[in-house]
Amino acid sequence: MPTALIILLCLLSLCPIIITADGPLLLPFIPLLLSGGLIIVSKKLPPGEMQHLNSVFSRPLIIGAAIPAGWMIVQMLPLPFLANPIWTSVSPGLPRGVTGSISVDIGATALALVHYLSAAGMLLFAAAVTVNRERAETILISATAAAALVSVACLVQDLFVEGYFGINILAHREQAFDIACLGVILSAACGLFVFERHETRGVGTRGARRKFLLALAACLVSFVLCAGAIAVTRAGSLIFAAGSGFLTFIAVAAIRRWALGRLGAAAISVTAAVIAIALVTVAASDPDPRFAFVKKSRASIELTQRILSNAPFFGVGAGSFMSLKPIYQSGDPSARDAVVVTAAAKLSGEMGKVMLWFAVLAASMGVFVLLRGASRRGRDSFYAAAAGACLVTLMILGFINTAVTGSAIVLLSGAVLGLGLTQSKSRVVS
Repeated sequence: MPTALIILLCLLSLCPIIITADGPLLLPFIPLLLSGGLIIVSKKLPPGEMQHLNSVFSRPLIIGAAIPAGWMIVQMLPLPFLANPIWTSVSPGLPRGVTGSISVDIGATALALVHYLSAAGMLLFAAAVTVNRERAETILISATAAAALVSVACLVQDLFVEGYFGINILAHREQAFDIACLGVILSAACGLFVFERHETRGVGTRGARRKFLLALAACLVSFVLCAGAIAVTRAGSLIFAAGSGFLTFIAVAAIRRWALGRLGAAAISVTAAVIAIALVTVAASDPDPRFAFVKKSRASIELTQRILSNAPFFGVGAGSFMSLKPIYQSGDPSARDAVVVTAAAKLSGEMGKVMLWFAVLAASMGVFVLLRGASRRGRDSFYAAAAGACLVTLMILGFINTAVTGSAIVLLSGAVLGLGLTQSKSRVVS
């Protein structure tokens, strides 16, 4: 399995590269590396680890993950009776015309399907590699390091490069700050990991104490970098998203640490209630919750609203939202740079409103499974707790911007969720 671990580390190392160096030759490496890694683990994974993996990936989880992929395939099929008649009348304005399918751009939908399968593959690959505890430790540290590097790029951009040189070193700015939000949680998880390992393995020698303090200091530096990157944006929505995930992690860690039992469960319930009330309060200020946290240009909001107003029940096809931009954008020159405002609006328009709320429900269930797994573990609970907390943050970020669907954050979150899922259950080593 060393080869599979190296491949997973290479995929994580792509995150900072994608953020700072955009290019068409970079992204094809992701499915290539993933396919090679999955082939290796399918042949080399020990029977005991494979049995544990089978127990983690239950049938409901597999069926739930297959539903979006199946729906994308249906959207590409030539089914004229499901296609929206309005697209026929505006066919000349579309990049490739209309083929009688739900999707207005089959090529874009096919690419979206590849992107989704890559995300699912990353989660499965990470789960298979991190069944082993030593490999799990390596991936947690590597994921935190990747988030910290991205946060450094954010700070350099906002504090030095942009102000003094007027250039942009971030190819995907929103995605970079979303990764910083996850980095806050991962840094806290690394800190707890270092502390627990010192408790169980550490000895009273000066060298052991020095190693412990250096590792703890590294976690603190990573946390400060990630939190600082979010702070310089002065975006309350990003601070709220990162804070919600961080508080979720702290609540679970406290319950496990001090064996709070029912009192701890009540604390998590109160935390969840506070987050939910805050979300509902903000969403109530806007008639459409898909726009409640948006801080984009007016042109982008209006473009997204116009497309959504005509989007059929079955959606316009995954990945094809912006194919409708030439038809719906206004004549205002400022509208040329308009983009879709949130991942929630994008998913709703492309896959249908039902799929949006299915995704929210599935993510909520995922949070429940991960946090329940964390509460049941005697040690190593920080893996599942961090994954559940990151999923909370990702859910909120989906209503803030579109960056949660970006390649870099998909790689990082896929690794973290796969790690948390496979470590949410104790493995009996025979």
